[in-house]
Amino acid sequence: MRRSVRHLAGLAVALQLLGAPVQAAYLSDGEGAVEALLAQELAASLGPAVPPDARVSLVLTVPFSGPVEAVRDLSYDPRGGLVRALVSSNGRIVEVKAKADIMVEVPVPTRRILPGEVIADSDLTTIPMPLERLNGAVVTSRDSLAGLASRRQLSAGRLIQTSAVGAPLVVQRNKPVSLVYEDGPLQLMARGRALQDGGVGELVRVMNVASNIVVTGTITGPQTVTVAGPPDAMPPNAASAKF
Repeated sequence: MRRSVRHLAGLAVALQLLGAPVQAAYLSDGEGAVEALLAQELAASLGPAVPPDARVSLVLTVPFSGPVEAVRDLSYDPRGGLVRALVSSNGRIVEVKAKADIMVEVPVPTRRILPGEVIADSDLTTIPMPLERLNGAVVTSRDSLAGLASRRQLSAGRLIQTSAVGAPLVVQRNKPVSLVYEDGPLQLMARGRALQDGGVGELVRVMNVASNIVVTGTITGPQTVTVAGPPDAMPPNAASAKF
């Protein structure tokens, strides 16, 4: 990845958001100035991939001394955490290399959480994890878990998979549901049997018990699934209403 030239203005604010020492922003030369600027550049280049509370730190692999005016052409290899960049110093362009560590605070349960339990903030704590060990399958935001329910048992101190949590279940597999078809003011209702668990807003498959036809609908409330499209799965004696 490539970045255009950036100057030191605003570095203190950016580093504070990253959890790095703010005083490093004011070093014009000597130990710490180039590492601080590279940390800012790296975080900016990664964008939303780096949470605001992440800690970005770098250690130079090749010694460098002198004033730091700007950095450009930064590249980052996440497999080894290697950073390369060109630094402007006293009118010269110098290549610098560093090893980056990006630590992210991720939520984990403080206790065993059973399937179906609604997760409270008091059930969670956070642990630091290297960014490269995380992926889209792991929940990284503590706030996003508030009010969700576990879909399977969650162990204390273990990372939480995104597939392991969801909206609280209001439809349960093999349980009866009301199957609703809506077409403008027309509403048809029939009895169904859920073939999947789900929460409000999720898609589930439902079997119409009168016709044995399986349809896919959206959960709109407790034991209620709404189906869009032609009501082919509705039996002739389905209840109807106009509003």
